[in-house]
Amino acid sequence: MSITPQTETAADVLRKEWIGRLSLLVNDIETWAKSFDWTVRRVDKSMKDSEIGSYRAPGLLLQKEFTRILLDPISRTTPGSEGLVDLYIMPAFDDIASIYYHDRRWNVHYRMPNDETAATLRDADGKPLTRETLAEILDKMSSHAA
Repeated sequence: MSITPQTETAADVLRKEWIGRLSLLVNDIETWAKSFDWTVRRVDKSMKDSEIGSYRAPGLLLQKEFTRILLDPISRTTPGSEGLVDLYIMPAFDDIASIYYHDRRWNVHYRMPNDETAATLRDADGKPLTRETLAEILDKMSSHAA
């Protein structure tokens, strides 16, 4: 009896690519946040996508003193990007930053509540996501939460 290897479908390839991209983002943010003395805990989120089916996506819960922030995967695709992840202040779920994957890198768009310079997070100035940019955002989010 011959066993034939199972071939990957296009959906399998897309799912692996998306989860791999998310995993690298979570790893980077986890490493950077720990270097800023944040406590982190990995979480998984059940998600469903019409192209790639149901899957579990990695996320991250960050905490420093009484400030808690959730790194929440939102969508594998959005207009103009190949992925969207949000940063929320908890427990209110104030979305302060959105992280989009485009131009082969993660780019962060953020604005603080009551900031009238941009109508939406997507309209807010975007920057490549770096350790320094994350430090700035986490500091602003902590100040807002206090």
